[in-house]
Amino acid sequence: MADYVWTRQLGRARIAVITEGWGRWPLERGLAGVPEEQWRPEVEADHEDCIRLDLNVVHVALPGASILLDTGFGEVDPTDPARPVVGIRDITMTPGVEAGLATLGVRPADVTHVLFSHLHGDHVFGATRTVDGRRVPAFPRARYYVTAAEWRAAPEQHQRADLVQPQKDALEAAGVVELLDGEREVLPGVRLIPAAGESPGHAVVRVDTGDGIVYYLGDLFHQVAEFRHLDWMPRWRDRDTLVATRQRLLPRFVAERALLVIAHLRFPAVGRVEPAGDAYRWVPVEE
Repeated sequence: MADYVWTRQLGRARIAVITEGWGRWPLERGLAGVPEEQWRPEVEADHEDCIRLDLNVVHVALPGASILLDTGFGEVDPTDPARPVVGIRDITMTPGVEAGLATLGVRPADVTHVLFSHLHGDHVFGATRTVDGRRVPAFPRARYYVTAAEWRAAPEQHQRADLVQPQKDALEAAGVVELLDGEREVLPGVRLIPAAGESPGHAVVRVDTGDGIVYYLGDLFHQVAEFRHLDWMPRWRDRDTLVATRQRLLPRFVAERALLVIAHLRFPAVGRVEPAGDAYRWVPVEE
């Protein structure tokens, strides 16, 4: 298996994490309003006060279904200094999502469902590709699922509208988008659960493998310290909503002894949470 792909078979599901790469994220973007004397003892930052941020997506293989959770960058090059698309410095890229899927024996045409946690650029740019000068779905047999609230709100002001909007336009033109309200089962054992705050319609994905529960959390958390401090978060987020979402969902993760995958923790970004006093503690799963 490639060193940028992590897999585990759990019951009827094969869970795979594919990392597109990693970079350095300035804390002035990644941790809003927290005084340095508070974060310094708890956050692993470099000499320029940047933290490591990985870029992970998830594939779930079930009998009769091939499910991609977020699509990554696709044709967009986040390392191009002439067209910066995210506030991440010095990005090191792997061969990427499509190559990672190939190591699993999955072709783009094999994917049957694409579920978006949200429509920020690094999660949606890979939704479409350019063919004969026009944008078409990158996964031609798939239906694409997103919350209706997220679809209405995207692109947000701090996102690259010139790159996000064409993804929406192409998917809508192809007639492949399913907009969901509330918690919904997309296919047996797979649910899209609203988890707003990171964005207006952010969601997490719950997979019942038959041998335990797995959640893909998207950007519900960006760094380990946020489990200890539920009010720590990046700039431009809806603080009150995100804190309430975390408080609502964390007890559920604990009660279900769920395996969690997070988009931006260090690859493979797989672990569990445990109660720790009035907050929680992230416990990574051994690779």
